Amino acid sequence: MQSQYEPPPSRMTGARCAVHVEAQAIATCTRCGTYACAQCTVLGPDREYYCQTCISKVAVLAPAPRTTRLLAQLVDSLVMSVPLFVAMGIFLVLMLAKVGDDESRALIGVGMFGLAFLMSLGVLGYQAYQTVVTGQSIGKRMMGIRVVRNDGSQADFVRVILLRNVVPYLVNLGCGLFWFVDVLFIYAEDQRCLHDHIADTRVVKVDDEAPPSFG
Repeated sequence: MQSQYEPPPSRMTGARCAVHVEAQAIATCTRCGTYACAQCTVLGPDREYYCQTCISKVAVLAPAPRTTRLLAQLVDSLVMSVPLFVAMGIFLVLMLAKVGDDESRALIGVGMFGLAFLMSLGVLGYQAYQTVVTGQSIGKRMMGIRVVRNDGSQADFVRVILLRNVVPYLVNLGCGLFWFVDVLFIYAEDQRCLHDHIADTRVVKVDDEAPPSFG
């Protein structure tokens, strides 16, 4: 079977193809890790190299438009802020209405913001659960995009939550420029942010009916 893509030009010294043992390997399959020769190596739609067996399992999914990803992120940020806005609104109304004395209003304010914090944790948990199970946060669902493994398969908890979110957050605590560099990676050919490379994920359109790019 001939590849519709050109294999990488370099050879791997001493390595032999897992299928054609007499042939020298020129790449390892991104999905299964086996050595592949020029005849067995295929460059997939994600610009990674695969063996002939794995290339048929790689989903050909269109990358999510950059602006659509930004809009999804803005929606998710807004959703996380809703409990705080609600608490601030109620507290402001109570202040303007002068309900109770100063001490009572102070206690109500503390209670409202404590409730807002707990509600935000609930929203965060829901977002995390939905992203792990479906690959979609609320914002991504609205925009018709989702997170998948780089080969198109479903991403698990470790990749979606730990590698894609927690690790970048911790790195950013030590290097405040991380988020700036992370965002710049979206302008690469594969449209994957730095945290996508860390977690071996990408963001793609759910289907042909996904919202069009706005830019």
